[in-house]
Order: sequence, then structure tokens, then C-alpha cells
Amino acid sequence: MIKNICIVGGGTSGLVAALSLRKSYPKLKITMLESSAIGIIGVGEGSTEHWKNFMDHIDVTVPELVREAGATFKMGIKFTNWNGDGKHYFHSLAEQYGPVAKDNGLPFTWIRMVGEDWDPNDTVWSLSRASRHVEPLHEILSQYHFDTFKLNSFLHKLCSQRDITVIDAEVEEVILDEQGYVKSLRDKTGTAHDYDFYIDCTGFRRIIGTKLGTKWVDCTSQLPMNSALAFPTEYTEDIPSYTESTALSSGWVWRIPTQERYGNGYVFCDKFIDETKAYDEVSQYYKELGITDNIQVGRKVKFGAGYVEEFWIKNCVQIGLSGIFVEPLEASSIGTSIQQVFALIPSLFFYERGNTHTADRYNSDLKEVCKNIVDFIQLHYLTKRDDSEFWKWCKNELVLTDFNKHNMEYFKEKFPNPIYFNKPMLLFSYTNYAQVMHGLGMFNNKKIHESYLQHLDHYTLWSNYAINDNNNLEGRETFSHREAINILKERFLESKHVI
Repeated sequence: MIKNICIVGGGTSGLVAALSLRKSYPKLKITMLESSAIGIIGVGEGSTEHWKNFMDHIDVTVPELVREAGATFKMGIKFTNWNGDGKHYFHSLAEQYGPVAKDNGLPFTWIRMVGEDWDPNDTVWSLSRASRHVEPLHEILSQYHFDTFKLNSFLHKLCSQRDITVIDAEVEEVILDEQGYVKSLRDKTGTAHDYDFYIDCTGFRRIIGTKLGTKWVDCTSQLPMNSALAFPTEYTEDIPSYTESTALSSGWVWRIPTQERYGNGYVFCDKFIDETKAYDEVSQYYKELGITDNIQVGRKVKFGAGYVEEFWIKNCVQIGLSGIFVEPLEASSIGTSIQQVFALIPSLFFYERGNTHTADRYNSDLKEVCKNIVDFIQLHYLTKRDDSEFWKWCKNELVLTDFNKHNMEYFKEKFPNPIYFNKPMLLFSYTNYAQVMHGLGMFNNKKIHESYLQHLDHYTLWSNYAINDNNNLEGRETFSHREAINILKERFLESKHVI
């Protein structure tokens, strides 16, 4: 029986683990070891829809998140110039009121839109594209942007309120017992920390996992991004409700609106551009946006795409960056951490020293999650661009994942089949594939339209859901993104719960 748990690392993944476990195990002793000398990566973060599941689990409301964590709304991602034509498309925008609002679990609405060659921008809610919002502001959205440091402070405050012990300590040594289980952690002061179970949230350092002999699955031949320059830019009153992702010569730039500034970064492959040239390129791009101030790089990050072969070894689970990092595209990191924690919560009940059955199943499921992420992120690079050495390499030498190699040609003519995405906890499904493939012009619209016509009589009900999205907006007041944020901040001050 596990009586106490130690979480090593006080970044987002560690805090998510601590707060989620506290909710599910009220009497469990939970301790977090974090080092103020190391700090967090803190380059600005966006979430997937899994964040709302986490909020609901730990009883945090949307107004509280907006007020305390500096959150803004994320209706999705705007992808610009990924085909080298200057055009853009959106992914994962709010569909509650749009053409695919009631898909009923079937792809037929999307098949109709693709087959009829709808413009990709017409497949999403018009208010989403315009960053306008309607009531109820606290119910419509499930994805957010954060000021990482404010989010970290907020989650730390919740830990202190919920009997989670936080100790400032830098772990220097992992001590194993005779059977290879973690017996103790020793920090730089020589203090020993002994617990029944450990969660490694130490990011790229992988302090405990490395000691336990975790093996790394290298995905750099499938996803070549390995460097990032992160930097802030100034506050603007008018901010979008989506992440902007713009393709440049050797990678892409993210632009995340927070309440007080923008978080930005250039993610690139240093085999095709060095750090100096990357800085010059992104500086020129921002000047073209009208941002003339010199870019001050706040963080340089080096990484390699991949994940660990086993997340759960002995009495330790690796969560967050210590278990997987692909790249920032599609904000998969936080979503993966949440899925890992939610899978761990019931599994802890069945943990038994010496029995690997529960850990084996956990690892099997998480490996499929990782493969799904790599498959989907790679999809974004299967573009028509060939205007630089990097994009030529992507077109001619990128090693396709097994899933993409076996299924992409089928998907292009038949549409992504939902059954291919039905494994537990996957972050990305057929609708995600559909939006990106349609945005990149990958579908054989004629073939899909023929299939649509053949099945039309049987699926007329679902085809009728592809409606004019303005039908649901008549007479409703709309708000700008900044107005919606301010309204929710005021509501939190007026009441400590959602109105």
C-alpha cells in the first residue's frame, strides 16, 4: 500500500500530478521537491481540451483561472504559410456553434465539407476566426493560453491550500535498494527523502528515470525540430483567441497571447539554420508584422523528439517532459501530462511491489499516446513547400511514421477512419487529422465527394448538420477577447464561483 508519494519537479506537470492526486486520494501524504535554483522552462504555454478536464477534477472555475493564472482563451491554432502560399487555415477551433457542431461521433459532416471543397476557413465558426465571444463565456471553451509563471504561482497556492508539502531541494542522488526500487533521494544538503512511490517531473534531466535505466525512443528522423528561441513581445489591447503558428524557412514561429504580453518563439532545426541566422530571420519577420523593437531572447531551448520506452519503472512514473517531448507544435505537452496523471490515479490503487502487471499496461497505453502525437505532429510537415533546404528535406527525406506511411494515401481518398483512433487516451483523433489535411490541401476531394454521394441517402441526417453557423447567433451579444477576459475577472471578484 502506498502511504506517501514524492513528486520531484515543480513545473506544470508536477503541479498537475500533485493536485490531481490530492483530489483523488485525500489522505495520501504528498510531497513535492522542487529547486528554486533550477526554476521552470517558462516559455509560455497553450493547452489542449484536456486542461478543462483537469480544472473540473480539482474544482477550479474558468473565472478563477482567468483571474489568478492570467489565462486567455484558446479557440485553436491559426496556421499560416505552411504550404508556402501565404494562406492560412485553423485547427481545433470551437465547434459548439459551427458547421460541425453536432457531428454525433460520425465523420459524415466533414466528408461532405471536404467533398464539396469547402474553403478550410469556412469549416470553423466565424466568431472564432474573428476572436469574438458569446455567453455563457465560462462554458463554451476548454482550451487556454497561460502566462507560465502566473500559472505556476496559482497552482502552488492551491497546493498550499490542499495539504501538499512543497520543499525547496535540489536532488543530487537517487539511491536504489537491492531489488532496484527507489529507496531514497538525497539533495545537495545531504538530506535524505524517503517515500513509497516517486513521480519524476524533472523535465529533460530525467533524474530518477535515468537512474532506473529508462531507454529513450529517438524520433528525430521523423520530427527534426531540435531548437527554439523564446522571447516576449509587448502588450496589445486587441488580442486573438488563438495561437498563431507561421512557417518560416527552417521551422515555425509561435505567438501566444496572454493578458499582459505575447509569448513567442522560433522552433527550428539547427541542421538547416544556425542560431544567429534564426534570430535574424525571426527579427525580420516581426518587423514585417509592425513590431519594430529589438527581440530580446529570454530562453534558448535544445531538445530532441522522442519518449521513454517505459514511463513506469519499479516505484517511479515519469510524467511530462521527463517522459516525452516532441516539440511545442499543437501544445501536446500539458495534455499528455494530464492523460498520464489520469491514467495513474486508478492504477495506483493496484500497485504492488514486485508485480509489474499494472505498470506494463500503463506503459503500453502511454506508448500508443506517444506514437499518436508523433504521427499527428509529423502530418503538419507533409506540405507542398520546397522553397528552402529544410522544406525540401521534409518533402524528400523525412522518415514517415508507420501509421502515416500505411494510412495517408488511404486517408487522402477515403477520409480518416475514426476506428483508427479508438485506442485509450489518444490526444488526436480523425477530426484533428481532417482539419490539418484539409487545411494543407491533401485530400482528393473528387474521390471523397463520390463516396459522399454514394452514401447520401443513408446519412442525410448528419449532412444536415453542416449549416450556416450564423443561425445560432441571431440576437446574441458578442464580446472581443479582451472584453470577455475582463468580464470573467470581474465575476470572480464578485463571486468565488461560476455565475
